[in-house]
Amino acid sequence: MSTLIQSFDARLSDYLHSHPFTSSLIQSPASKVITYLLIISFIILISYETIYWSGIYLGLWEYHAKDIFTEVPIHCAHVYIRVTKISDKEELDQINTFFSYHSNSFLHKNVWNRFISSPIKDATTITYNFEFSPEDFEMNENPEFGSTVEHLKTKILNTYLDSRLANGSAKSGKKLTKDNVLIYNHNFQLLDSTFDNEYLSKCNVETGNLINSYINTT
Repeated sequence: MSTLIQSFDARLSDYLHSHPFTSSLIQSPASKVITYLLIISFIILISYETIYWSGIYLGLWEYHAKDIFTEVPIHCAHVYIRVTKISDKEELDQINTFFSYHSNSFLHKNVWNRFISSPIKDATTITYNFEFSPEDFEMNENPEFGSTVEHLKTKILNTYLDSRLANGSAKSGKKLTKDNVLIYNHNFQLLDSTFDNEYLSKCNVETGNLINSYINTT
């Protein structure tokens, strides 16, 4: 241990002596101790901040003062929705397995969502761009948060019923509701009926995201 400390001291002293500006900081024993303490404190602080904020970004822990300093999320202005029709229970099982796997993937938050195709083989998919105007959220209790999950499900369902994807769904006799619309956010998490009253901005649905949606007609 003493050898390691001596090696560190020698290397740091040589580096500080090599620059005219820093060499004056270690001319006396007292100034050398103060300089070393400042350098070590700086290294510890940078290391701590890097680990702390990296852990928050990766979801390993939460911001310690999140209950004190609450942030108002920026509401979702527009979002891309990739809509696919589910025709039978086997396809529904494939989707559940697919998103359960990717929701636990370490890299899913950053790169994979835009490149993963539908887990349903030979599925017909249509991508829509939904924009949210004040009329879409001004009736909400907190309009500054934007639109809700329920409102988005309703928009998706209405668009689906007017599209070629419906392909006789209205004639089948089964009435589709917003509960037949499955939405997976950018983190591959299913936004089920328990999220209906939540704001998109609080459910990891952000402006410009590509979101997967499935119409369950089974």
